[in-house]
Amino acid sequence: MHKKIGMTAFVLYLVVFLVYNVDDSVAYADVSTTTNETTIFITDCSTVGACFSPCQVTLVKGDTITWINSGSSIHMITSGSGQSGPDGWFASSLIAPHGVFSHKFDRIGSFTYFDNLHPNSAGVVIVGQTKDSAQDHLQQSYFSDWCSR
Repeated sequence: MHKKIGMTAFVLYLVVFLVYNVDDSVAYADVSTTTNETTIFITDCSTVGACFSPCQVTLVKGDTITWINSGSSIHMITSGSGQSGPDGWFASSLIAPHGVFSHKFDRIGSFTYFDNLHPNSAGVVIVGQTKDSAQDHLQQSYFSDWCSR
């Protein structure tokens, strides 16, 4: 009982901390750009496009994404799509709540991923030789509105 209360208090503290300390421009961004490492939070959701935060990222070739399970369900990140299935490039093992999975993107292009246990949960990664080329590719691609579908 005390562990459950302690965990609830910790989660509440973490949410309040993030609300007050995250810059608004980051909190409401649809597309995230960064170098080296990007974090994507896996959330419990009921809406497609809202299960991964951010749902859409642009990277430079060689950058790494780390998915963190911030929800209460088990997840499994898999390259490909929920409609056509895994494409075989990468797949996590089961990711328990608070667990992590990382993958280095060493290819240029547009890559979709999904939660193999919740196939309607999907995201997209755009990888370019430079940040600008990744952003340009995103603007011209099928994936420019991926998260709002």
